[in-house]
Amino acid sequence: MQERVTLPAALWEAIVTHAREGKPEEICGIVRGRGSTALEVIRGQNIAPERIENYDVDPQTLLKQFDFEEAGDEMMGIYHSHPVSVAYPSATDAWNANYPESCYFICSLEFDAAPVVRGFYMTPHFPPADWAALLQALPMTEVRAGLFGWYLAAGQTPPAVPAALLDRTQAPLYVVIGCFDEEPDGRIVEIREVGVDVQ
Repeated sequence: MQERVTLPAALWEAIVTHAREGKPEEICGIVRGRGSTALEVIRGQNIAPERIENYDVDPQTLLKQFDFEEAGDEMMGIYHSHPVSVAYPSATDAWNANYPESCYFICSLEFDAAPVVRGFYMTPHFPPADWAALLQALPMTEVRAGLFGWYLAAGQTPPAVPAALLDRTQAPLYVVIGCFDEEPDGRIVEIREVGVDVQ
């Protein structure tokens, strides 16, 4: 995974423009690239039922990654907007992070006149755990109906209960637990910011 990625100014502007057009809802799309350099921004449709605070890229857009691969490129990034909050992954974003090799670009319009685009790699881990017990043991926050998240900042001491569970992970991270079925399901998602060079 790259520690820095290059986002040409025209593509940065395309993401910001899309975010502004979609506000107050979150927008999303994918980024075609080669290595650490973005080559094209492709708008997607946000098909999440609660688009004000969540995003879900439509399958037709995601399928374009196979066309990229045939041309020697890749889906090097996925982008979405935070219309009123900072450009940092939320617990919901961590739950949605299914492409650990792609850079997640987040465009914040918290301040309309000063948009911010930051990049992150989000790596999910699926350790065996008693997620129902963890839901009670950790100071979880219900971030949307049925989804609970807890954030561990870098340098923060984790609670004693999940210490062994976090042995193979590195903060900053989220513990996210979904209660959508009979049994809670969860994951641990490491967050790693990468520099975004706009050129």
